[in-house]
Amino acid sequence: MFSHTQIFSHTEIAHYEAFGFVVLRGLLTAGEVARLKDEVTTELTAAFGGLGTDPGDEGGISGDYLPLTVDRAPFAQSLIADDPRFFQGATELAGSPMVPAPGTAICFTANAGWHTDVGPDVRGVKFLVHLDRRTAETGALRVLPGSHEPAFARRVERYLSRDPMNQGFPPGLPTPDTVLETEPGDVLAFDLHLHHRSQGGEKRLAWSIEYMEWPGIVDESRKKLVRDLIDPDGDHSGEDVDQDRWPVWREWAAGAPGRASRQTALERLELLEVPGLT
Repeated sequence: MFSHTQIFSHTEIAHYEAFGFVVLRGLLTAGEVARLKDEVTTELTAAFGGLGTDPGDEGGISGDYLPLTVDRAPFAQSLIADDPRFFQGATELAGSPMVPAPGTAICFTANAGWHTDVGPDVRGVKFLVHLDRRTAETGALRVLPGSHEPAFARRVERYLSRDPMNQGFPPGLPTPDTVLETEPGDVLAFDLHLHHRSQGGEKRLAWSIEYMEWPGIVDESRKKLVRDLIDPDGDHSGEDVDQDRWPVWREWAAGAPGRASRQTALERLELLEVPGLT
């Protein structure tokens, strides 16, 4: 399934294990970034009539989100499981076999407060690719190193819950976050339990993908938990998009024959009984 060549260095893996994140500088080439940005821009515009159309009045992290797995976006489609930098890379970082969620085209439209991406019961890795330069002032991701660890996470949650802003008062002491500034081609990898936020910038184009720890086939409750995270709404879009034009898995799955790594990912999704594969 995978190349025997290690994707990430021992130092990068150790940094991820210790702090819950690693910045993978220059993982994508300039040409790859250009292709990905073109596919993200084209498909978001076609799906929503423009970029950054979300009014931000329904909660969550404001922005346009579109599962990008269709044949019209071949490069984004290939990143899900064909490209060892992501599927194999997630296994290296997590230290266990993984199963992919759909890759997602995104245009963030607002700040995001402190949050994690999943609850405590499932391990996972997220890759985030900002498609333009991101600085502290223009929406770079901010993280709390080590907050993926349960004991520290509990202390962080307790501290955040006591912020005077929650009661309408001026904010307390600033949280000592780390700003992960990026250039096009850099890729952020972080634990799904890591506390992170962003501020600044408008209409921030990005592509992201999550990989969940493969639960095996014996424990039905674990299988359901992972399946629901991969496909929480039955279509994973969270948006009112045309499912015929943007099927979440069907076209990606149809292209699996002859691609060993994609076939492995597909077999795991089939064993989880994820809908929409055919």
